Amino acid sequence: MPRRRNRSGTEDSRRNFLKASGAGAVTLSLAGCSGKNDKNDNNGPDNPGNETTEGAGTVDVNPENIKPGGTLRYGLPEAPDSPNIMLAGSVYSAVGLSPVYDYGTAQDPVTFEVKPSVFTDWELKNADKEKPDIYFNARKDGLEWNDGEKFKTEDILYSYQFMLDNEPGEFSVWNDFEKIEEASNDWDFHIKLSRPVGTWDYTVLGGAPIIPKHKWEGVDYENYDPTEANEEGPVGTGPGKLVKFNPDTSMQVKFRRDYIENTYALNQLQWKKDHKSLIHGGPFLDAVNFKVYGGEAPMTQAFLRGEIDTHYGSLKSSKIQKAKDKEGIDVVKGFDSGFSYYGFNCRRAPLDDVSFRQAMSFMYDDLFWVQELKGGYVIKGDYAQSPGYKGVRPESVHGGELLTAPETEAFNFRGVNGGKKPDVEAVRKFLTDGQVVSGKGTYAGKEFPGTFSGVKSSQSKSKYNYTFGSVKSQSLKEAGVDKEIRVDGQTVPEMMDGNAITLLIDPPSEQPAEAKAIDQWKKNLQKVGIPVRTEPIAFNTMTGKVYETEEFDVYPMGWGGTSPYGTSLHSFFHSENAGEDTEKFAYNSTGYGVSGGSSDKLLSDAYSETDPEKRAKKFAKAMEKIYLDMPYMLRDYSKFRWPMNTAKFGGVVSGIVDPAYANWDVEYGNMYLKENLKK
Repeated sequence: MPRRRNRSGTEDSRRNFLKASGAGAVTLSLAGCSGKNDKNDNNGPDNPGNETTEGAGTVDVNPENIKPGGTLRYGLPEAPDSPNIMLAGSVYSAVGLSPVYDYGTAQDPVTFEVKPSVFTDWELKNADKEKPDIYFNARKDGLEWNDGEKFKTEDILYSYQFMLDNEPGEFSVWNDFEKIEEASNDWDFHIKLSRPVGTWDYTVLGGAPIIPKHKWEGVDYENYDPTEANEEGPVGTGPGKLVKFNPDTSMQVKFRRDYIENTYALNQLQWKKDHKSLIHGGPFLDAVNFKVYGGEAPMTQAFLRGEIDTHYGSLKSSKIQKAKDKEGIDVVKGFDSGFSYYGFNCRRAPLDDVSFRQAMSFMYDDLFWVQELKGGYVIKGDYAQSPGYKGVRPESVHGGELLTAPETEAFNFRGVNGGKKPDVEAVRKFLTDGQVVSGKGTYAGKEFPGTFSGVKSSQSKSKYNYTFGSVKSQSLKEAGVDKEIRVDGQTVPEMMDGNAITLLIDPPSEQPAEAKAIDQWKKNLQKVGIPVRTEPIAFNTMTGKVYETEEFDVYPMGWGGTSPYGTSLHSFFHSENAGEDTEKFAYNSTGYGVSGGSSDKLLSDAYSETDPEKRAKKFAKAMEKIYLDMPYMLRDYSKFRWPMNTAKFGGVVSGIVDPAYANWDVEYGNMYLKENLKK
C-alpha cells in the first residue's frame, strides 16, 4: 500500500497522508461489489447497516490466463505535491510513488497481519528492556533497482541510516530506533530500538522505504528532485517507474514488464500466492496515467463521460446512483482508512479551553451534513479511528454498539426539542456554568453515560469564566445577535488581537457542501454570541498554515491510510509531534498535549505495549479521552464507493480498506484488461 505519513515514532510504520476534507478520500462501506439494482445503498448515520462487514472479495482467476497489457486512466482532484518520497505529503503523490518503492514488511489487506516483503522473517528480543532488539533477514533475490543497478544488502543499511541521519518529517521511524547494523549472529541485520514499540514489526520494519545508496548518498534530500536527476524518475525496487510528473496536469507510471515477468513476480513470497483475494504474478497493466482535474466535480464528470477509468476516493454521493445506472461502470465498496475532521488550534485562547471547544462542537449540525448535504453516504464521526479499523475502537473493546452506542454521542448537535434550530440558551448555560463534558451527566440538555473505560477529560471545569453581555463585534451586529460572549471579561476579538475566530474552508467552488455546512456552523455559533468568520483557502496553502507554521484557528482536513492498530493517535495527538519550532511538518497540528489538555501518558503506554489485546484496550482509553478533549471534532467517515470501469478491467478487489489509496498496491497488482483474459 502507499506508505503513509508517520511523524515522530508513531502510526503504523507506514505514512498517513493528508486529503482534502471534502473530497471523500477514504471511506467505509459494504463488502462486495454493488449490483445495478442496489437501490437500498443509502444507510444513514443512525443506521450504519452492514458498513463494517469484514471480508474481501475472492478472486478466482488463474494468472497464467492473463495476458499483460493495458493502461488504466486515473483521475486526481488535486495536484500531487512532490515526486520525492521524503517530501511527498499528500495522497495524490502517494498513488504515483506507491509502485516505485518496496518496504521491509507488508500488511495483509484483509486480516491486517504483518507479512514479508523485502524482509523475510524477524524476531524481537529483550522486549522487557528499555531498548529492545530486532533481528531480521532480507530477501537475497527478486529485487533490482529500476535504473539497472544491482540491489545490495548495504542499501537496506543505508535506507535506515538515512532516517537516523536526516529525520525526514514525512516519516517517523527514526524516532523508534537508534542503530542498524549487520547482525553478529545467524540473522542478517540487527536494529536497536530507542524505546519499546508495540507494533515493532509493522512500525519499524515497515517504516522506511528502501532507497538506493548510489542515488541518495551525498544529496541534499530537501532539494532533491528525482525526476530531474534521473531519466525515468525516482529509483526504487518496486514494479513501477514514475516516468512523468507534471503536478499541475498529470503523472504516469509505467510497469517494468521484463522485471515483473523475470524477477519480481517470479520471486513473490508464498503468502501472496496463497491469498484468496490476490492474483500473484502482477502487476499485469502496462501503465497508469494520472490526470489532475483541480477539483472533485470536473474529475467526476470526466469519469461519467468515460474519459477516465477510475478516480481517487469515493464517488460523490449525488453521483453514485447515476454511476450505477450507467452501463459498463460500477462502484467498488470498501472501508474507510481514515476520517474527515475540524482541527482546533489548542495553543490559542479561548480555543485552549476544552469547555469552549466542546461548546463549539454542540453547534455543528451533524444531521444537516450527513443527511441533507451528503445524502447519507457518510457516517457521523466520533472517535479519531475509522470503523474500518474497528478492533481498537472503544465499542469493540468494551462490547458496545459500533457507531451508535450512547458513549459515542456526547457531542451531538444541540437543537431545540431535537430540531434544526440551535439551542442557544442551553449552550450559553453550559458555558456560564463552567461545565465540561467528562463523566456521567447532563450537558446542554443531553444525557451522557460517561466513557466505556471510565476515563475523563483533561479538565473538570472551564478554564475561563464565561459571561454574556452587549454586542460589540461588528460581525455579530450584522448577524442581529442579542448577546456576545465574554471570556474572563474580554470579547473574543479583544483576546485574539482584534479578530474573530477564523474557520478556514476549502474554496466553495471545489467543496460546496463543506462550505454550506461550515457557513451554517458559523451562523449557529454567532447566535450563541461567539464571533466567527470564514476564510476560503486553497488546499496546499492550508496544509502549510496548519502543519508547518500553525497559523490557524479552526481548519477542515482529513487523513487517509491511518493505522488499524490505533498507533495513528500517537502521531496526531502526542505532544512530541506538535512541531513547536514551526520549521518542519508536524502531525499534531493542534498542539494538543502542549496546551488544551493532554493524553500523552495514555498514548505512550499504549504505544509501547506489545500484547495486542492489552494494547487495544489502552489505545481505546486514550481514544476516549481525546474524544472528550476535542482537539479534533470528527466530522465523518465516508461510505466508500470507488468508481471503476468494470466493463474494461477485472481483478478489482472489493471489501477492503480504501481501495483507491490505502490498498492501491493491491488493486494495481490485481487488475487486468478483461479482453486479455484467456477463456
